[in-house]
Amino acid sequence: MKMRLGILSDTHDHLDKVRQAVALFNRLEVDQVVHCGDIIARFVLKEFSRVRVPLWLVYGNCDGDREALAEQANRLGYDIQSGPLTLAIADKSVVVTHQPVEPPPDCDFYIHGHTHRVRYEPGRPVIINPGEACGWLTGRSTAAVLNIETNEVEFLDL
Repeated sequence: MKMRLGILSDTHDHLDKVRQAVALFNRLEVDQVVHCGDIIARFVLKEFSRVRVPLWLVYGNCDGDREALAEQANRLGYDIQSGPLTLAIADKSVVVTHQPVEPPPDCDFYIHGHTHRVRYEPGRPVIINPGEACGWLTGRSTAAVLNIETNEVEFLDL
């Protein structure tokens, strides 16, 4: 069985890139999607309603109006919370945060955003940062897909 997790972070209100990520995750038929924070405005959350699988979101340091984001997420049927978010996927533990912590928590996969830089470190935990979806700082808009069964990560340009 192929259990794949779509990973996104640091969208920073860039609606075109959010739409591209949603289309990508739908086309690749990932099983779940996580967003590692810095969504910014609640209108961005509406774009995520097109994701056809469960969506998990954590707040980032730039997500100022958390109450408005929570209300919009609730209206759209998904949850947003302060990290760390711990998920059990295919008998593996996945921890999602915005800002990275050292040492990483005890889990199979540790996924974060914040630095806007793609990161992949194999081991236990496998450490992943999908980079920035917005492309504002690096000039590269990226997302990632993690195969939970094989620990393989593919970084994709949006």
